[in-house]
Amino acid sequence: MPIKLLNRAASPTHDPVEHYPDLAPLRQALHAEDWRAVVAFFDRLPDGDDPTVATDMVAQMRGVETYLRSVGGPAESPLAGTLLGVRLVMLAWEARGSARSQYTSSRRFASFHETLREAEAVLSEVTAADPGNIAAWTARLCIARGLEMGPAEANRRYERAVGARPHPFTAQLAYVQQLCPKWGGSLEKMHDFARRCAEEAPPGSLNAAAVAEAHLEDAFYEGTFHYLRRPRVLTELQDAVAVSVGHPDYRPVHGWVRAQSSLAMALWYAGDRAGAASRMATLDNRITEYPWRSVRQFRTVRRRLLRIGARG
Repeated sequence: MPIKLLNRAASPTHDPVEHYPDLAPLRQALHAEDWRAVVAFFDRLPDGDDPTVATDMVAQMRGVETYLRSVGGPAESPLAGTLLGVRLVMLAWEARGSARSQYTSSRRFASFHETLREAEAVLSEVTAADPGNIAAWTARLCIARGLEMGPAEANRRYERAVGARPHPFTAQLAYVQQLCPKWGGSLEKMHDFARRCAEEAPPGSLNAAAVAEAHLEDAFYEGTFHYLRRPRVLTELQDAVAVSVGHPDYRPVHGWVRAQSSLAMALWYAGDRAGAASRMATLDNRITEYPWRSVRQFRTVRRRLLRIGARG
């Protein structure tokens, strides 16, 4: 299908409030330092929306940690502790930078580990007070990867996330990363887990996008997108669409932008232009940091699909 953009002149946006406009009151409440409004936002969050998406939006707010530290400790306010913890995780990864480990300085690694340890101290108090806190367990899963706590501890944290919320999409994507060879896993374990995410989740949910992310990670590992052209891979990607964002029961709950992005990118490089165009049309100008490696890459894929659509 041809891509139809709402505003072709607009630049791709990473802003989570542009992705999910219903997050705007949460951002406004934090800017106003209105803690009651922050609590009220999470209290009325629909059951279908993963609160991890809202907490990740808070994690991107520069300087918000200063206010969150003033609200109260994790034991007194698990929500404040959760938001502070996820912000610290974000700060830790920013301190590390995006370069490969061999190109990352010892100073950056020291700051990375120090901030992750602080986040772990905060979030361990949160989960002790609120064991069903899915956002906290998802963040602790990322911490386990960063601090190299090993597969057993990472699996334990993922299982606690599952106990907090069945089929936890964001936690599943974090665990796909944990199972990558670059973090001590294996391609076989990564793909097996992603397939289970797709098979076990309710039809129309986002979880099958984990299949796309696993295949993208495999392509990154092999150093070529030609991997995605294999017929078996294309079939798995198309099946993932059919049971998730292409299913009649699909609803665009929080997390849908990441799911559509991963499927769009994987389908494009797999050679399914129609499938990629459908996903990109839905995304419009929304872009996520992952899997897109740059705004330029996103624009290039979109531009080529627009040209294909124009030619019919």
